[in-house]
Amino acid sequence: MINLIEGKTSQNFSNKWRNIFAIFLLFTAGGSWFLYEVQESGFEFSGYILGEKLNNVVIQESSESLVGGDIAFEHEPIVVPVLDVSSTSFDLGSLGADCVLVKDSETGATLLNKNEYNTHPIASITKLMTALTLLEYKIDWNTTTTVIGPDSYGTHMYAGDVYTFEELWNSMLIASSNKAALSLVESINGTEEEFVVRMNERAGELGLSDTYFTDVTGIEETNVSTASDVLILLTEALRYPKIQETVIKKEYNLYSQEREKGHHMWNTDWLILDDPNPWIYNSFDKVVGGKTGHITVAGFNFTVKVEKDGHIIDIVVLGANNNEARFTEARDIGEWVFNNYTWITK
Repeated sequence: MINLIEGKTSQNFSNKWRNIFAIFLLFTAGGSWFLYEVQESGFEFSGYILGEKLNNVVIQESSESLVGGDIAFEHEPIVVPVLDVSSTSFDLGSLGADCVLVKDSETGATLLNKNEYNTHPIASITKLMTALTLLEYKIDWNTTTTVIGPDSYGTHMYAGDVYTFEELWNSMLIASSNKAALSLVESINGTEEEFVVRMNERAGELGLSDTYFTDVTGIEETNVSTASDVLILLTEALRYPKIQETVIKKEYNLYSQEREKGHHMWNTDWLILDDPNPWIYNSFDKVVGGKTGHITVAGFNFTVKVEKDGHIIDIVVLGANNNEARFTEARDIGEWVFNNYTWITK
């Protein structure tokens, strides 16, 4: 009689050893490949160190300093603002502005704030988004167009004047000309309404969840934002040299061939003006760029980046009581921050 059980057992035993041998070969081949790749990549296995540098992060492993084979990541040093122990608090009640915010530009740390998430009409700060959206188009800045817009939009230029796109761009961001903004948009895009749709789309892309635009000039009170959103908008706008280099020009001159008359414009940002003395005395080393805004319901708005001792802070003042106050309050809170915070390396 044939012992079927014994034969089956013998067969299972053989298959078991074949499987073990196959697994052994697989691990041997995999291990050989791994060691080859490690050697080729420049890693050194001496029992102490892995010294490869990945994206400016040095990975090290030392049996002397680390237990259990953990990997230590040496991050790049960062400089952070720390409030001085001896600092005195800033009296936010002394400010006439409705909303105030100061942040460290490098880390995004909030250094001073008042109603930073309150919705507020932003007036001509709107033109920062108008400028950002215009730069999405391929523009020949030497192209000329005819100015449009009612007299209520300001007197820097008149309907019927002919200027280049470059002249209108400068007038829009330096003197905050409403006619320049409207004329540019309608010449390049076709209609203001379609352009505003894209402005709101761009706001969403930037995460400006409390910001909404209804026109390209900011003249309508329905153009609203928060101090928090305004700082994001300012930061994004100043990333573009075409915008940043324009908003820090102290003055600009136009000449109307049609009226045979020139027109001089000062920048609406008084922090950068000094003719011959500073219009607003301050201790900042540099004004990186800023934008003003004003309509009756909004009060006087201002947002700016300033630098001192190599550190940059971002400032927003919304709803100040008068034109000069928006600059003096921005200066006062900015100087308080620089005087009461120390930037340390961590």
